[in-house]
Amino acid sequence: MDPLEVTTTWARMLSVTAGACAAAGAPGPGTRIRGKPALDFGSGPWLGLIDFEGLRRPERETLLPWLRERIEPLLLVRHLLLAKPLGEEVFIELGPRALEAMPEGFRDAPRPILILAPAGRTRPERRRQYLDALSRLRIPLVSAGSSLWAIREFDPEFVVALARLWKDSERSAFRASIDPSQTRLFDQQLPAAEAAVLDDLVGARDEESEIALDVESVSALNPDAHPLAVYAAVERTRNRRKAPKERTQFSARTIEARLSARGFPEDVPSCTEQFAARAAAIVPLLPAELQRAFEATELLARD
Repeated sequence: MDPLEVTTTWARMLSVTAGACAAAGAPGPGTRIRGKPALDFGSGPWLGLIDFEGLRRPERETLLPWLRERIEPLLLVRHLLLAKPLGEEVFIELGPRALEAMPEGFRDAPRPILILAPAGRTRPERRRQYLDALSRLRIPLVSAGSSLWAIREFDPEFVVALARLWKDSERSAFRASIDPSQTRLFDQQLPAAEAAVLDDLVGARDEESEIALDVESVSALNPDAHPLAVYAAVERTRNRRKAPKERTQFSARTIEARLSARGFPEDVPSCTEQFAARAAAIVPLLPAELQRAFEATELLARD
């Protein structure tokens, strides 16, 4: 591979350790919803699938040993059990370390599945391949097709840069290329950047956004619903209001709705007085927020 672009990588490292996100999308097990991690809504770790399809061959060869030897056990601590990376075909297979670390009973019930895809590298039809493959599975791991799956996108260039800096030779060359006055700072920032990226992959550092606020509200109104189901319903209600090119596609159920011909435009029900009264007693909402919360709750009940 070509040498790392020092200025860009160093600036990105400092921005990530200062709070910039290196991954975003649907909630992961570390995402806090109503003050609780999403993991609290289910037992055991989630299953994580990293998609290599959009990566170049040298990037894959760099990421694979870093994931296997360094990152896999650290993600398990963050409640994400990694399967083998996805290739051209979407095929789920647990590696030796995952099989060893898999808690007793993990295969006996459907588990939330979080697909980690390279941002800007994923073809639109790839999401349909996810759905087709997961819907065809008949192993207990997803109980004939788990609907509790979604997508987070990661910054591929920065993640590959971290994987390269894990190697002594790459780290020494990079360190020698930066201003000598910043080498000590680099030594401190590298492990901090790695930890921040791991937290971003599982959603532990997500910044508040409009959709996150809706997820909080809908979750408060539907406390027994899983965060991925809530996110799917919220994303779909927001997509109803957007032009096709502006719609996001991080939730499984949104994709499933489109593939089953329940696409856009949809008939949108009006908020009822009963729901408005119930919501007012639980969470204060503006009229537009109340309408979206009602639509999302209706979708949760339907699905």
